[in-house]
Amino acid sequence: MKFGVILPNFGPNSTHDDLLASAQAAERLGYASLWTTDHILLPYTDAAIFGRIYESITSLAYLAGRTETIKLGISSLVLPQRDPILVAKQMAALDALSGGRAILCVGVGWSQGEYQNLNQPFHNRGRRMDEAMEVLRLLWRAGEDEKISYDGEYYQFKDALFSPPPVQQGGPPLWVAGSSKAAMRRAAQRGDAWHPSSLSLDRFKKLIQEFQAIPTDNSPIISARLRLSFDGTDPQAQLQGSPEAIREIVRQYQLAGLSYPVITFPGETHQEREEAMQRFREQVAEAFIDPS
Repeated sequence: MKFGVILPNFGPNSTHDDLLASAQAAERLGYASLWTTDHILLPYTDAAIFGRIYESITSLAYLAGRTETIKLGISSLVLPQRDPILVAKQMAALDALSGGRAILCVGVGWSQGEYQNLNQPFHNRGRRMDEAMEVLRLLWRAGEDEKISYDGEYYQFKDALFSPPPVQQGGPPLWVAGSSKAAMRRAAQRGDAWHPSSLSLDRFKKLIQEFQAIPTDNSPIISARLRLSFDGTDPQAQLQGSPEAIREIVRQYQLAGLSYPVITFPGETHQEREEAMQRFREQVAEAFIDPS
């Protein structure tokens, strides 16, 4: 297994210092990747958790220059709210300037009010998502001197030049978030990974059976965004209890098919968060780490 770290780029206590310290601690402790969370302009009624948030791509660009080897991901970018051509350019630049460390996980989002605030339609976001993913792939895979054209229902360009390309061949891995049937089909047929969020073990087992039944030519990674609580005080945490108990829960997720957990660590301060990261790394993850 590989393990990623959800960074505190959101929340009422989010700060520059905590964000940077958490990223550098994740790299120092040997985690495979670090992940920002994405929102832009939530309505006040939806903004309890994500109202204060450092923009996801900009934050990763900053952290790329303050880290060396750890992968840099977004969990997950609400792609239909953004111009996919600009996203392609931003992520290609991040990948090139970081030495090929970028990962992009995309989702359709849930806040209709945020779509309205950004002057984007909500009802057709799934169809626009599919087309936007095609745009990303097309631009990332183009030759440096190639003329590129695209004539879709929502996005069009003609005889364009996209340069410089990403460092990674074919562009950053393109993951798909979400646990709906549409999201699972999208991940199986168009994505490099399936990345649902906050699924209990029982729910994960049920959905992964549905996911694995979808016809696909790909071999997508199975990831999941999970919360950790060593003291059992977080009712939303999927990984709860002593290190021994959590190891067994992780083992059950692994047996069900999970290969890349991305963890939200507890703590109101960086010190608390880093202590949890170190404890999890040494007492839980060490038993599962994939050295490749």
